[in-house]
Amino acid sequence: MKKFIRGIGICALAFGLAACGGDEEAAPEEPVASEEPVEGEQEMDSFIDTSDIPDVIAIVNGEEVDREIYVSTLEQEAMQLAMQGIDVDSEEGAAYLDQVKDQVLDRIINSILVTHAANEEGIEATEEEIDMGVTDLMAQFGLESEEQLQELLEAQGVDMEELRADVAENVKSNKYVEQKVAEIEVSEDEIQAFYDEAIAAMPETEEAELPGLDEVRGEIEQQLQMEKLLSNLREESDVTVNV
Repeated sequence: MKKFIRGIGICALAFGLAACGGDEEAAPEEPVASEEPVEGEQEMDSFIDTSDIPDVIAIVNGEEVDREIYVSTLEQEAMQLAMQGIDVDSEEGAAYLDQVKDQVLDRIINSILVTHAANEEGIEATEEEIDMGVTDLMAQFGLESEEQLQELLEAQGVDMEELRADVAENVKSNKYVEQKVAEIEVSEDEIQAFYDEAIAAMPETEEAELPGLDEVRGEIEQQLQMEKLLSNLREESDVTVNV
């Protein structure tokens, strides 16, 4: 089945699943853009080498994960850097993409783990919730009619039935996350340690603009809850990575 939702926003769950991931490192700092833009005529193949990526990048609880979503997400990252005038072929740009590769893979695996867990819990998505999800998706793409949506789906090789199935999985995953993170406790020491580490990692020039702990306490707590949830799911699952 084509995972259209996963392709446009891996792990876009209620509490920022895309930003979290078990043993995942902090998001890499983007290289500084050059003043001269990268030539627009450069082919995508020159931005990123995908020749060594296997057809099955991972197996998650018996589900094979094909390379398509992994490659397309990496290409999006490379394109974004190029649009910012960053040479992906440079040492700095290549180093950034190397860090991103692991994080993209983690996000894909995390998304599948949450989907599996939601289904095992018997969580359901109502037709009304699916309708709302489709409407939200149309708004995200700036689509004003179902005809425009159909054109987009056809371009992606996806039909409406597949789209609604993917939206349903996304709804169920969000419900699962909302339920489970509320049950996870995070200590004040953990919140303080997370904040201190984030402050220490910031460039000195930006320290004056950083929010106080009380301003971001809720966001930190949610992220730590999410990390614990994903860590637990990983421990309980059978995951084989091929890249």
